[in-house]
Amino acid sequence: MIFLLISGISFASELQKDCYKISYLFFNVARSCISYEITNKEIKTSAKAYTVGFLKLLKDIKYEGSSLSDRNFNSKKFYFYKKEKSYIEIHDYIFDKKWVYFKKVMIEGANGKTIKDKVKNKNFMDPLTATLYYYRQIISNKPIKKRIFFNGKSYFVPYIKRKLLEIKKNKVIYVEIDPTRINVGGILQPTGIWKLWIDAKKPRLYKAEIKIKVGTVKIDLEK
Repeated sequence: MIFLLISGISFASELQKDCYKISYLFFNVARSCISYEITNKEIKTSAKAYTVGFLKLLKDIKYEGSSLSDRNFNSKKFYFYKKEKSYIEIHDYIFDKKWVYFKKVMIEGANGKTIKDKVKNKNFMDPLTATLYYYRQIISNKPIKKRIFFNGKSYFVPYIKRKLLEIKKNKVIYVEIDPTRINVGGILQPTGIWKLWIDAKKPRLYKAEIKIKVGTVKIDLEK
């Protein structure tokens, strides 16, 4: 979302942060921000989301994550934290050329459980690094080739129905993806096709409609 995505792309050192309002039915229920920092050798990504308004009073939810990869989208580190009421879940991964070492911690009240394991690294990337990779492939009209690794499993999630459209004089690229096989769990568990509109002039998410456990949620870029 941060860089110009064309064939033979080259990166400039830069930092970008975008924030989004998330609505359900007629109510603003959450806010999300994602930032990218690109250096000569690495890409650092961080993201957070949290409930606002009446939903925060009913169900205080928080998600935070960060990742580190090289400029070819080869993941190095990934961290993800989510809290829903009294339940806390933490993911901590390390990627090397041969293996992905992952740890998952689950805490429910006074009870806790930790899972540690490793799998062969078959050119996997973490979910946050995947956002940058997907925007490069979509805007340059190239297929998805890399797999996403999360929660001990790898997933292949291609995009479909790519179209160039115009919304309020803004050129956007419309695509659909089907992430329902990815086991996220909790309120964010995908349950249907996700519709994405990507800003074609400045590659980043313009808006989205996603289906998750609670229903269809709309995401809009803040001005």
